[in-house]
Amino acid sequence: MKSIDSKKKSSTLIKKYAAIYVVLFIGALMLFVSHYYETPVTTEDVQVASVHTQERSAVGYMAPGFTVRNLDGNRISLEDYKGQVVVLNLWATWCGPCRIEMPGFENLYRRFRSEGLTILAVSLDKDNDQKVRDFVKEYKLSFPVVLDPQQKVESRYNTFTIPTTYVIDREGRIVAVVDGAKNWESRETFDALELLLKKS
Repeated sequence: MKSIDSKKKSSTLIKKYAAIYVVLFIGALMLFVSHYYETPVTTEDVQVASVHTQERSAVGYMAPGFTVRNLDGNRISLEDYKGQVVVLNLWATWCGPCRIEMPGFENLYRRFRSEGLTILAVSLDKDNDQKVRDFVKEYKLSFPVVLDPQQKVESRYNTFTIPTTYVIDREGRIVAVVDGAKNWESRETFDALELLLKKS
């Protein structure tokens, strides 16, 4: 009799936990999907109200400089892209939302690179260069991908979520910060980037 009662209690407990898990999973999925389809950057977003000369990972401030290595082992610096509009993306191969937005970055790069835009993808993967190389090959990425195994860039930009993307204007100032994966191929985003690219 006790055995049957304990089996019933155990079964009921499992069903409760399963139901809670399903509700949380669906809620998280809905939050992610709604977050993904938000417009990442608009022309209003890139009209910075106040500007500062200090380096800080916030809108209106100069983007913190850094030097890291690319997949060929060459040193790459943010300074190398001075005079360009830089979309700085902090990501990792194990991050699902990062995987979702990468094709959009590739299309954005192909569309605007001749006008002075670059995507600079900083991988936060630790000690797994080959996994990053395989990812780049799988997604056929042509924009610069660099490695940050010692978290130098991550610590300078104070990222709390990944992916996190910083849009940096031609003067080296952060004009937008985007948390999470977004749709980088919207008409509004194209308009905002065209506005930034036209500024000398």
